[in-house]
Amino acid sequence: MKRWIRRFWIVPPILIGVAAIALAPLMKSGPQKTEAPERAVKVRAMTIPELAVTPRAIGYGTVEPARTWEAVAEVSGQVVWVSGGLKDGRMVKAGEALLHIEDAYYRLDLAEAEAQLQASDVKDKSARASLAIAKKEFALLRADYKRKEGLAAKGAVSTTTVETAKRLMLGGENQIQTLKNSLALNAAERLVLIAQKASAELNMQRTRIVAPFDVRMTDVRVGLAQYANKGQLLFTADGLETAEIKAQFPIGNLRPLIGAVSRGEDAGAARGALGLRATVRLRTATHLVEWPARVDRVSGAIDPQTQSLGVVVAIDRPAEMSRPGERPPLFRNTFVEVELASGPVGGQTVVPRAALHEDRLYIVDAENRLDIRAVVVDFALGGYAVLKEGAKPGERIVTSDPATAVKGMLLAPQEDKETKRLMVLEATGEDSRK
Repeated sequence: MKRWIRRFWIVPPILIGVAAIALAPLMKSGPQKTEAPERAVKVRAMTIPELAVTPRAIGYGTVEPARTWEAVAEVSGQVVWVSGGLKDGRMVKAGEALLHIEDAYYRLDLAEAEAQLQASDVKDKSARASLAIAKKEFALLRADYKRKEGLAAKGAVSTTTVETAKRLMLGGENQIQTLKNSLALNAAERLVLIAQKASAELNMQRTRIVAPFDVRMTDVRVGLAQYANKGQLLFTADGLETAEIKAQFPIGNLRPLIGAVSRGEDAGAARGALGLRATVRLRTATHLVEWPARVDRVSGAIDPQTQSLGVVVAIDRPAEMSRPGERPPLFRNTFVEVELASGPVGGQTVVPRAALHEDRLYIVDAENRLDIRAVVVDFALGGYAVLKEGAKPGERIVTSDPATAVKGMLLAPQEDKETKRLMVLEATGEDSRK
């Protein structure tokens, strides 16, 4: 009986616990509701400036001389003398003798032509003297014929005598014609001899090879005592007067430059490019070297693979600008950078190119909230873009790329001075820190 009573006292605590668990949710009060503060997203921002933009385009190409010289032997013979300047890399002034070919054979040709001309002169003088005598003799024979013809009419002389006189007169006339033909033939032969003499003199000149303009020797293929055949390439040289670089530029990059130069005029790419400023740069591990250049011409066709246009710039007298240790000479095939630039175009609304999200800008409004606005880009070069419409100078834009961009979200803008400085430097060529 007592054991049963002890077991009974275990049940009430269990029932009380179950009831407490069941009633606890009903007795618990709900949590106190509080509104979380709006969190601002940190972004980099800058104020849109109004700038005088100087459009620039960068292209690359290799240096080539504007003129080259291939010295080809115009006569055959042994090389009997070479200049000390006839070595690869040597610079030679215009008019400097470089090589002599044996001219003995051509001197003999010249002497022979001169001797034949002298013989022709003697022959011509002799024929002219004979012609003068023949004319006098013909005059006498004609007078004799006329006289005898008159006597025959009176019956004083026979017909045979008259015919003999006539035959002598015709013989004299034939002699005159023969001498005239001889003089004409001699004159023609003299022209041939004069041409032969001129050819011999020209060949004599061709045995001396002289630099036609200032050059740098590039490939010497002949030496002293070697035999040069007619038509053989002896050496090549590059002109020093002008160096040219044909650089390729995307058509889209040239459009704003040419537009700035033409100032609204209807100017084609070739005509407009001639008004651009050009600078050639050579970048090395330790130096950046620049040469002033000029736009010389534009290629006649667009590269179908790259859709780029070749612009040829020229550097005048580059050898005179070289300085040892500072400015190296411009050798053939040197790879260089070419910058084309127009004059400044004022009143342009400029933004960083990286701030564009396709055709939209992230604007920071007066309440530091995000406004996503569509814009129209006039042109974009390098790291900046010029706007035609959609934003105006003085407005603030987001230059960083937030993880999420929701119109109206609160922003915590921080001034992006470095991005703005680099953009201004690229667009105008002026460092805003100065």
